[in-house]
Amino acid sequence: MTLNELTSFFGTLLNNITSEDNNVNRRGLLTYVLPALNLARLTDSEEINESYFLRNGENAEVDGYQINESGERLQLFLSNLILPGAERQVARKDYYDQLFSRPRNFFTKAVKKQLSDVQAGDPAAILIRSLETADFQEQIDVVEIFLISNTISIETRGSQSAKNFAFTDDEITVSYTRNKERKTKKIRIIYQLIDLNKIYNYEISEGTAEPIVINFDPPLPAIQAADDEGVFKSYLAVLPATLLVKLYHSYSSRLLERNVRSFLQFKGVNKQLKDTIDSEPEKFIAYNNGLTITATASEISQAGGIATISSLTDFQIVNGGQTTASIYFTNKDGIDVSKVNVTAKINIVNADDRDSLDELISKISQYSNSQNKVSSVDLKSRSPHLVKIKKLSESITDPSGTKWFFERIRGDFNTLLRIYPNQKTQIERNYPKQKRLSKEQVAKYYVAWGTSPYLVRKGGEKVFRDFMDFIQLDHNEKPLNPENLGRAFYEDLIAKAIMFKDFEQIYGAGEGAIGQIRSSVVPYALSLLYKMTLIKKHNYFDLGAIWVTQGLPEDLKSFSRKLLESVQVWLKTYSKSDDLGEYAKKEDLWNDVLKSPEFAAFERLPETKAIISRYQLSEADFKKRYASVETFDFSLINENCRIHSNGAKFYTSFKLKFSDMLTANELRKIEELVQKIQVKHNLSEELAEFENAIIRKMQAADPEWFLDFKIENANLINTIGQITNIYNKNLSRYKEAFEAQTVKAIKKGAPEYKANAWKNIGTLISRDEDPLMTDIYKITEMAAE
Repeated sequence: MTLNELTSFFGTLLNNITSEDNNVNRRGLLTYVLPALNLARLTDSEEINESYFLRNGENAEVDGYQINESGERLQLFLSNLILPGAERQVARKDYYDQLFSRPRNFFTKAVKKQLSDVQAGDPAAILIRSLETADFQEQIDVVEIFLISNTISIETRGSQSAKNFAFTDDEITVSYTRNKERKTKKIRIIYQLIDLNKIYNYEISEGTAEPIVINFDPPLPAIQAADDEGVFKSYLAVLPATLLVKLYHSYSSRLLERNVRSFLQFKGVNKQLKDTIDSEPEKFIAYNNGLTITATASEISQAGGIATISSLTDFQIVNGGQTTASIYFTNKDGIDVSKVNVTAKINIVNADDRDSLDELISKISQYSNSQNKVSSVDLKSRSPHLVKIKKLSESITDPSGTKWFFERIRGDFNTLLRIYPNQKTQIERNYPKQKRLSKEQVAKYYVAWGTSPYLVRKGGEKVFRDFMDFIQLDHNEKPLNPENLGRAFYEDLIAKAIMFKDFEQIYGAGEGAIGQIRSSVVPYALSLLYKMTLIKKHNYFDLGAIWVTQGLPEDLKSFSRKLLESVQVWLKTYSKSDDLGEYAKKEDLWNDVLKSPEFAAFERLPETKAIISRYQLSEADFKKRYASVETFDFSLINENCRIHSNGAKFYTSFKLKFSDMLTANELRKIEELVQKIQVKHNLSEELAEFENAIIRKMQAADPEWFLDFKIENANLINTIGQITNIYNKNLSRYKEAFEAQTVKAIKKGAPEYKANAWKNIGTLISRDEDPLMTDIYKITEMAAE
């Protein structure tokens, strides 16, 4: 990572966080980075409770907070935005120390009741009131402060090279009275710097979680149980419960593999486990199934048939999450766990690439949990259902003729810009900012249009698991093959995204907003609208109308505002906690609002009935809309046009530049690419996938080499865009539409052999075959003549 790379990314990041009305602010920076923190397993959700607070005189400031799923960790967030032209785009450690002191001071002053004068309507009032209470101080063991800054971190002294800073943990002693007993405890403070260096790493690592490295002191004795050479080694060990307490205190639910983490419900300590620890601690090892752990690297020595484990890298618990959490909270309740031991099966896995590694870990997790209720939902970006959505996004244009960009892999769009820096303007024009969606956003938008708004508030793996469950079932709740996800599904998906975004806009932010709880009100309002348009098991709301207009019609906007204003009141009325943002994550609030007389009365209003009637499909229209409609898959021919547009010269230069880093097989494939481009032939899916992977790999290794690269024939991309548009606008008669293009070209004086390229393309698409690159080249040449 060089300063040039980071300086270039500085501009890219600012562009990404600039709003549609050309506004750039700290909220945008925070919103952009939070999903990356969730993917990196640093937080349980990309949703936070906004609680902006600033008192310069007391050096206290915070933007928002989150309480983790198991409830013992408070995470505070502070953003620091530097704009172009500012003197400080680079920073050293002392700069961050000063910024970290602000949320730390906020916390210490709040628990000491030195901020009690805060007004009831202040965004931070609820958090401050909570911090003042004995119950909250008893609950929280760790405060983790996230400083999110778009500054480039450099060496403290001397050179201007990029630097990753680590900050020493801290402790704060708090005293409080609970149940007439005076208590004192130490709360650990952890400092997490998320600077431009780290944000950039999240982009190029495509959302890969930060590996947890566990160093055992003293080393952990174990017995090697299996050795599948080159794939995995398995060890059996006994872990003292005191070690698990320390690990959970340091990492909390980050210790758990993603699938397990998404499923596990933290509903307090398992009573049987707690009773065993309290009354028969020595027998715990006999009664409990133990843990299954995976790691990807280790430091292990062997002597006398005993293995000694010094460290494990990428440590994940794939079975035994409830056991680990229960031991931690039993210890927290004051019960001695020093005599408790837990068996552990430790699998050190190895693979040639990250996907294979993830697949192996996923299978270990699945089979380890085969006796439990943890279902094997593929939460990774490689899921066939997500791959299909990506193909649909590359094949379907909206009524305005543009496409929505579905970011299946974190950083996909920015990777595109890094590989083609000279085409930045065209790429951004083809995919407007408001039409770019990450898979995490899609999950949130999709689930909000349903009956689980509390999961949307939880965010993270919880809502993503729900989304993946949903899209694997059809309207009759039968298993759905990913290949059967079609045009109607995709149009509805985008319509749900549009509705969510429009509801957010209607609610507003800052001055003039309906209130300060938008992240709760919006999903609840959408779910209530869904509920009002539900007939038996089917929802007959006309999402197609939203797709056609690419926005809410005026009458629906007006109705939506009234609904949002009502939901704002209902949530406050039925929340059993002052911290509504946290309480909105509970199903109880949803059930109470749903059964409320206020909601029932709203449903009976004449204007509600009128709008529901206007946007409700008849059963016949519903069946017609969701009848199977074949959609041609343009994804491979799109890739062909992208690769051909680079030109043979690019790949020849690429081969020369990176020859020392490429294998003999990779060099042969690049040569094959060059030959195919030279003779204008189509590339196979395998060859296109190879090109995509190798370009990403080398771009990460040497991004500066790509900065001077210029596309040789950008018009090929315009041509395939035109072909896709013609197809999408003439679904019932696309073959005739392409034939009409041939007639038009001949009338303009094009030779017949070139003009027939249009007709050839229509014929091939009707056979579900990809258009030929030779025909696409001919159309491109006609456009230039």
